[in-house]
Amino acid sequence: MIPEKIYALFKFIEFLDENKEIYIKKYIPLCNELKKLDKERSALKPNENYKDKRSYEQIQKEIKEKFKPITENIYEPITSKLKELGIWSGDEVYTSIWNNNISEIEDFKRNFSEDDIQTVFNYKEKYIRFRTETKNDFLCLSFVFSNLDEIFKTLFDYFKDNKENEFELFEAKTIEVGNFNEIAKNLKDNIGNNVKYSIPSETFFNQKVNTSNGENQNKQNEFNIFNMGDKIEVGNISKNKGQITFGKDNKTEINSNDEIGKKSFRWQKRETVITIIIGIIGLVIAYFSMK
Repeated sequence: MIPEKIYALFKFIEFLDENKEIYIKKYIPLCNELKKLDKERSALKPNENYKDKRSYEQIQKEIKEKFKPITENIYEPITSKLKELGIWSGDEVYTSIWNNNISEIEDFKRNFSEDDIQTVFNYKEKYIRFRTETKNDFLCLSFVFSNLDEIFKTLFDYFKDNKENEFELFEAKTIEVGNFNEIAKNLKDNIGNNVKYSIPSETFFNQKVNTSNGENQNKQNEFNIFNMGDKIEVGNISKNKGQITFGKDNKTEINSNDEIGKKSFRWQKRETVITIIIGIIGLVIAYFSMK
């Protein structure tokens, strides 16, 4: 029998599947309109010319009107459903999507029954089809889908008959960089693309990170910066390009053989440094904006 928390994940997939057609027909075209408006607005210089200021304000008003249905009919229903099902606890960085579900997923992988297998395959197909056919974060759900992709991949990768990456068409691609200057330069080239930037943790801490055995594990300790596409808000869109977070792939070794404990540790560590990271995010975005 499929456990309650796993079934909740499947109920959310059903919710996405039921709404997929209206998302594709009505709201993805609206998102494309907003992206176009954002590009037009970004080309204006309202502080230098009165005509640009007037055009900027007109576009701003249009964006506000067009974005409202996305908030009301996509963002709010999806996040409310996640909370209702206990998949997400309401935190702003969405790390609870992982923390609330990983233990149950690992347990399910050890204790599933033969009758469960086909059910899992059916829901995997639905989720991959949804993400492939929409291939959209709806300008406000980058963090949500990034975290959902990771938790679903953890589950569904166990139940597959080949070694292919079934999430490849829509998951974020990693670009390795050596420092924050490289991130700022790459942001300009990858605005709107579903990518993430990986930077060695020693760049951030300015020191080597060692395991309990004293071996340098810099390659395994990274802070990831996500540029998962345009995050269009009613405010100044051009200053909110992309969403950025750190620590998702931090694999610092801990004194435990429990895989769940290890994974939970790296997520807790991520939340510990998030406040410090916000300041660096501001500097990176400011640098990019000036360029």
